[in-house]
Amino acid sequence: MKSLVLLVAVFQLQLFAADSPWQRVVVVGASASAGFVLSEPFGGTNTARCKLNRYLDAAIAVPHAPVKNLANALLFMNPTAFGPLQIQAATNNHPTLVIGVDFLFWFCYGDAATDAERAARFETGLKLLDQVHCPLVVGDIPDASSTTNTGIIGAYQVPSETARTAANKRLKQWAAKHPLVTVVPLAKFMRDTKANQAVKIHNQTLPAGKTRALLQGDQLHPTPQGAAVLALGILDALTAKQPGFSASAIRWDPKQVFQLGNQTARTAN
Repeated sequence: MKSLVLLVAVFQLQLFAADSPWQRVVVVGASASAGFVLSEPFGGTNTARCKLNRYLDAAIAVPHAPVKNLANALLFMNPTAFGPLQIQAATNNHPTLVIGVDFLFWFCYGDAATDAERAARFETGLKLLDQVHCPLVVGDIPDASSTTNTGIIGAYQVPSETARTAANKRLKQWAAKHPLVTVVPLAKFMRDTKANQAVKIHNQTLPAGKTRALLQGDQLHPTPQGAAVLALGILDALTAKQPGFSASAIRWDPKQVFQLGNQTARTAN
């Protein structure tokens, strides 16, 4: 009898998964998605607690396979070489949803002699994303110029305001022609958290004076609590834009998502 009940449960889960847009979620991108802590450049316990997939898994309350994280902190070294590998690996997984909130960051930032060179590299990033034929979430390009004071990014790697503005304008144009694409306002998230301003997620607001703790001291990478909030911000934008992804499938409590995701990270290590 117990075996029959188990078989029925597995069958029902398979039926749900076959129709669920949450069935195969894949993350691509750079260090903010992969998890990064400056004191652990080669990874470690604290780094594992910052991995974005931990908190996406915790936030998605309906049955789903574990979110696969293909993001790599080394993307900054050569995005035009490493980016295609991530996209190929992602598409090979036949995803139902791809999340690349920081995938385009190093296609704008990084070493470049001119704004035109940055624009051309950014176009390469968009062409890579053209290969994703399922719902896709990408972040816009934030102002990370203050990170030069922390040593995490060199001044030569920071695009001019003109180049960054142009990249975001181009992203908006590109996304308008791709109905399955959702753009997350990553720039606003970083701007508000660095300034310790209020951050609104779904139907709740994290108050001013409490949000600076969502970013690490390097002013670029999220803390574990920040990764939880960022995951909810991603899902908020997705469910608002794409009708196939229901907001009722999400746990919207940032504290609960942080606790669940953090516990998973600790257990895994």
